[in-house]
Amino acid sequence: MVASPEARSTWPEVDALLAEGAVQCALLRLRASLHRHGIAAALLADPVNVRYASGTSIMPVWTMHAIDRYLLVPAEGEPVLWEYASAPPELRSPYPRIEVRAATGWSAFGAGEQAGDRAAAFAADVMRALRDRGIADERIGVDRLDAYGFLALQGAGMHLVPAQLAVEQARAVKGAEEIELIRRSVAVADAAVADLYQALCPGMTENEAWGRLLGRAFALGAEFAECRLLSSGPRTNPWFREASDRPLQRGDLVAFDTDLVGPAGYLADLSRTYLVGSPKPTARQRRLYADAQAFLADVIAELKPGAAFDEVGERLSRRLPAAYHAERYPFIAHGSGLSDEYPILAFQDHHAGEIEDGMVFGVEAYLGVEGEDEGLKLEEQVLVTSEGVEVLSRAPHDERLSAA
Repeated sequence: MVASPEARSTWPEVDALLAEGAVQCALLRLRASLHRHGIAAALLADPVNVRYASGTSIMPVWTMHAIDRYLLVPAEGEPVLWEYASAPPELRSPYPRIEVRAATGWSAFGAGEQAGDRAAAFAADVMRALRDRGIADERIGVDRLDAYGFLALQGAGMHLVPAQLAVEQARAVKGAEEIELIRRSVAVADAAVADLYQALCPGMTENEAWGRLLGRAFALGAEFAECRLLSSGPRTNPWFREASDRPLQRGDLVAFDTDLVGPAGYLADLSRTYLVGSPKPTARQRRLYADAQAFLADVIAELKPGAAFDEVGERLSRRLPAAYHAERYPFIAHGSGLSDEYPILAFQDHHAGEIEDGMVFGVEAYLGVEGEDEGLKLEEQVLVTSEGVEVLSRAPHDERLSAA
């Protein structure tokens, strides 16, 4: 039985076991992926990757632009986490065999003209750890570094290669603990979306609607939203407009995408479109909704273990009505874990590979005709299993729009 969002904090022992199990599973997958890519160790600075392989997160939005913590994951052996100097002890990794050292930050914000020297000290410390493990002359993967950090590692003599694909491929299949944590994040998003659905009314601004959604999500333990995609009325076409101070009007469509990072850092990515006020929807609004639901049903029906990414993408690209191609969403589905992630199912330029049991996808439908003043966004988060596809997102649909 999955705990409701409100009950999460009452299960600390279960949460600790889940977190430790998720990290153990992640490290097994990551080490196997490093071996496949011929990488002796991955030096990870992206906070999403650090969280995946260590179960730790401190100020994740801040550390997306300031590299104050980083993690070395050898393909053989245990990880080393260089931790933010002021990190409180309760934020330690749930994985007991991780080694923790003090990080050396080198951002210009904190180091100024000493940034280069600080980065050199960082590189020297990493090089010592590699020598201790006998892999200093091997291929070392890096995911995301600024120029100071990258040049310092090069200057220390490391043979650097990209690590991100190896990490993303490891992250693509979820273990049982990760799936449970994803369910909890989606439950939070569902509750926040349901709250917004009840609150939407003419006169509320887009910013107020977005604030209502996030306020409820944060109260239930969510951490942040990657975007703020919410638009109404004529701003719904084309897609990718973020919330503004436009007041909602009776009869408007309001479309949004949660892009919500929930409890324990897992993404809850779903989209809904609602009708503002209580008017009868127009024929166009109903047609857009019906076409979006039909396309999502087609996508979900194709998500089967063993199905090739390119073949699925080609089939689905032919099922999206031609009228929507000019404004279509950039891809059909994408992996969903600690963020939007590998793989994607695309209309073209496909990934190699195939769908696997345990993959979680956000399946996308944006329906809008080029030159018209309305569009409609729907998205569900789903789990692929050998027994079939489970739709994880359960936020309400607008019955006025979806009624036959």
